[in-house]
Amino acid sequence: MYDQYSVVFLSDVGQEAGPEKKEFSGQGEYLLGAGKCDDLPLFFSNHLGLISVTLKSQLSDVSTRIEESSIQERSWLETRAESSLALIPVETVHEMSMSEEPQARLKAAFLFCVQKNKVQAQAIINDLFPLTTTKLSAMTIDSELDTMVTTMSADLIDDFPSSDPRWAVSAPQEQASSTASLILLQQLQDKEEAHGHLVDFLKDMELWDRLASVTVRESALATRMLLSEHAEKIQAAISLTNLHKQNQEAVDRAISLVLEARNIDLVPPGLTKQDVFYREVSKIDDLVDKLVTYEESAFTNDLSPNNIVVLIAGINKVLTGMLSDACQYRKAKNLDFKSASEAIREPEYIAWTSSSGPGGIRQLLMKQHAITVNQALPESHDTTTQGVLFQQLLTLTDIILEGFKDQIDSMRRQPGHIDQYQQLNKEYERARDTLIEPFVDAKQYERAATLAEKYCHYTSLVRICDETENQDRQQRYMQKYQGFSDYVFKWYMDKGKRGKLLSQPLQHNAELGRFLKTEGNEYLSWLHDINTGNYVQAHRSLKTLASEETQYLSKKKTLLSLSKLSALASNDDRYDLEPDIQAVDIEQGLIVYQETLPAEVVEAVGMDTDNMRVLTPVELIELYISDYNKNASELDYKKALEILQYIDQDDPDVNFEELRLHIWAQSLLRDQWDELNTDNPLETTANTLFFKIVDLAFKEGADILDFIPPIDKLLDSPDLGDLKDNKTFQYLIKAGYEHLHNMF
Repeated sequence: MYDQYSVVFLSDVGQEAGPEKKEFSGQGEYLLGAGKCDDLPLFFSNHLGLISVTLKSQLSDVSTRIEESSIQERSWLETRAESSLALIPVETVHEMSMSEEPQARLKAAFLFCVQKNKVQAQAIINDLFPLTTTKLSAMTIDSELDTMVTTMSADLIDDFPSSDPRWAVSAPQEQASSTASLILLQQLQDKEEAHGHLVDFLKDMELWDRLASVTVRESALATRMLLSEHAEKIQAAISLTNLHKQNQEAVDRAISLVLEARNIDLVPPGLTKQDVFYREVSKIDDLVDKLVTYEESAFTNDLSPNNIVVLIAGINKVLTGMLSDACQYRKAKNLDFKSASEAIREPEYIAWTSSSGPGGIRQLLMKQHAITVNQALPESHDTTTQGVLFQQLLTLTDIILEGFKDQIDSMRRQPGHIDQYQQLNKEYERARDTLIEPFVDAKQYERAATLAEKYCHYTSLVRICDETENQDRQQRYMQKYQGFSDYVFKWYMDKGKRGKLLSQPLQHNAELGRFLKTEGNEYLSWLHDINTGNYVQAHRSLKTLASEETQYLSKKKTLLSLSKLSALASNDDRYDLEPDIQAVDIEQGLIVYQETLPAEVVEAVGMDTDNMRVLTPVELIELYISDYNKNASELDYKKALEILQYIDQDDPDVNFEELRLHIWAQSLLRDQWDELNTDNPLETTANTLFFKIVDLAFKEGADILDFIPPIDKLLDSPDLGDLKDNKTFQYLIKAGYEHLHNMF
């Protein structure tokens, strides 16, 4: 005997203990009907599905008692899919196996396998996919086997509930269904079970390792990964049903937008939009775009700041819930969807939860992250709400970056994709910066550290250690992560924290030394060398820096002085540093010539005497003899000639002899030769600048005949212009030269 909520078990043998009663008292639970098969009572529950009842005689008692274990309840939650498929009449399956359509025959083989008739199933598979014709490369795309398998997988997860009369008009006239439940959540669980049977079937029939690739989202995807995607979407749908009631308005509106986009204006009579949406599990990801669309449209409704926060947090909860469940399933079942052959190379893998492009989930989640940071966080003023939002941001970030990593790892295994790999890696690094830095900015250090450690965002880890002044943590990272030390050193360099940079523990001396020798960091390496007692290296580093310094004369001078001091401080007998010290002395000598430039010349060329740039020897010569030096004396020209010693005579850009003649010629142009008295040529020439230079050189011990240029070359100098044709000039200069030759 039974009613809507209970079953009473009566026995005609005796009823000393009273009738046994089974209650169906769960929330919303009731019986839909009853029947009998082979004298076995059957009851159909909206919650448990099909229930069979048997009686066991107890020998120790005359009366027949119904114990809990005697009621053979086969929960639809656990075995519904198997029972539904297994209960399809054999005649129906046999009829499908005789179809001319290969897709129908493949499904028949699947059903035979579920019904434990593997012999018949294998016979169909051998006929459909003989080994001689289907041994394909792993990179084969859209083969008949792959297309048929993925079609059947999609049909399973998008199946109509066969026992729901509301679908009678819309559902195809096919008796084989993966679910017979009337409850939405249990329909999805049935599909999960049925899909699991499909995977088992493919492996049992030895089709699993013969699967290659299919075209998905305009690119190739391993068929096994698409089957995993279908299973993941079931998990996402199950998660969504649990979150639906908590965010009823947002999800309902998003579902409406999804159906509008699919051009479904009217749903079949008796069905709801939710029924129609949840049936097509393969398209569950459509909801992500519409949730964000609904959210953005709601912002135009003049919502209060608090309502904006509530809306964004609700959308985040739905997105993170359904997608994180799908990602967790993917990780947990990763090996189940891999090929047993490690030699199989699969195409690039882009998970559906990380689909790229303008409308892809990756960009949508990036947008949602930005909305949360820019619109929700500024309006949340209590720690509880902020904690919820930051935890949602953490999950969003994890989903996005995990998808990037999977794609990068997959692309790394693809030959000939170096450019694409590098471009993707740069995109990943930009996204990583964008997603993790808001946590550090908001001083959410532990959440930031969790993400930064997982995705090796060393910049954030350095910031965390520096801002929290946690040197112990920094040292752990430097020991744990290869290359992390360079990020620490660069951070201190960029922030101008030279003291912290140079006060690193001894165990990092070698790493710091290497870092300071890299381009752009050499100017601090000498400090590290001195700190470690390596004076020879400090001297060489400083000497190199001085030779490269062209911006500031005072800095070059200081570097040379420190270089010389470091060399003098070294007591390492392995090195003869005397030649190096002499070279430094020469460089310092050139600096003296620049420092003694007349002030009027320095000002005339727009330089500051306290901040002069480093001038080349040629530039110095030109300034000493230029018109800017209006009061140039023999001393100035003598300095110009002395500077010639700093010029490399092998330098192809400088003609040494022409430059020397240029200096002497310019000295001749300083006097007005037409106005000079020729009555006493020796006295007259002695008062010219040219011969004053000669006299000064003589007093300083110079070899005059080597010091002065040959007269013929001097008179041919183009610098003299018309002067070289002047008779008075020719007479006086030749007389002066004759006198010098007579004297020396």
